[in-house]
Amino acid sequence: MYQAPVGEKAAPSEPILKGEPGTRDETPAVVEPRVRLARIACAAVLFAVAGTEFVSVILTRPLLIASFWGIFGFLALVTGFYLYRGRFTAWGTAMIVDVFALLVAIAVFDLFVIGALVASFVVLYTFRLPFGVGAWKIESDKENGKARTLIDGRTQNPTGLRCPKCGANTLWLAEDGSAFCLTCRAGTIELAGNGPSRV
Repeated sequence: MYQAPVGEKAAPSEPILKGEPGTRDETPAVVEPRVRLARIACAAVLFAVAGTEFVSVILTRPLLIASFWGIFGFLALVTGFYLYRGRFTAWGTAMIVDVFALLVAIAVFDLFVIGALVASFVVLYTFRLPFGVGAWKIESDKENGKARTLIDGRTQNPTGLRCPKCGANTLWLAEDGSAFCLTCRAGTIELAGNGPSRV
């Protein structure tokens, strides 16, 4: 148990509120029908690929090729599961694994696996947009949030200083007393009598 150092008071702890046992406190995200269809189609085709690869494990005599089909089948199952869950990185992983599986299928001339892999390429390529756009959207939201936090911190103007050129109070304030106007894009503005910053 944590004890406060001698001479200091510990901060009072707040009770943690919990919901009913076995229930989630958060609501699940709403999925658009188009994205849901893409998830289901991509997962289904990867499960079909995994099925044909597992059947090829049984029908193949060489142990090395059978082990390749077992590994590729397992990877197809895992990427199919993650695509169904909406993980955008699984789409690229599925494409890469399918390329290597196709190379092995061509080398041993397994027509069933080649057919399933070609079908998976068609389905994955057809439904690529929800996964690709989702990746860019998530990353851009993160970057926009970081930039907005930085801008909000730097443009706090408690003294009410205004730009001498345009009169706006949207100044990016520096530690040395200089500023940059975000409205008129005026360069270094000397505010506090210190030398202007050239950053």
